[in-house]
Amino acid sequence: MSLREQGTVNIRRMLRRDIDAVLALGKKISGGRDLLSYRDMASSDVGGPFDLSFVYEVDDKMVGFVLARLAYLMIPFTEVCIIHGMVVDPDYQRRGIGNKLLNVVLDYCHAEGINTIRTLVEEGNNELRRFVERLGFRRSHITNYDKTFES
Repeated sequence: MSLREQGTVNIRRMLRRDIDAVLALGKKISGGRDLLSYRDMASSDVGGPFDLSFVYEVDDKMVGFVLARLAYLMIPFTEVCIIHGMVVDPDYQRRGIGNKLLNVVLDYCHAEGINTIRTLVEEGNNELRRFVERLGFRRSHITNYDKTFES
């Protein structure tokens, strides 16, 4: 069944009032674990001036979202859209929602003159790597280094 047959589709900018639905959807795809927290959402300033996040709704029910944010990185500073993550309800996966969400972010950035869009893919996650490559992403010349502290 196509999404059109299931109801009215709407893709829009994420708002602060969406936080509960975002957290619930994150919990649904992670088997009941908290994928995101209120703290994560508050620190991303949902709906704020640097927020580039979008939600995908079917009949006013959120079935997917992409978390993205404008950042200024490197020296000299470069304006970059960072895609932090994307979630699609398991009941709606494999229907092109992820493609549509990312294309909305890409189109928005292009219209706003944001010329670099970056997403992180975990080493070995070949399915996600192939997905973003199909959308035109290529491996960057930037190497990510992490330092973690034992808790």
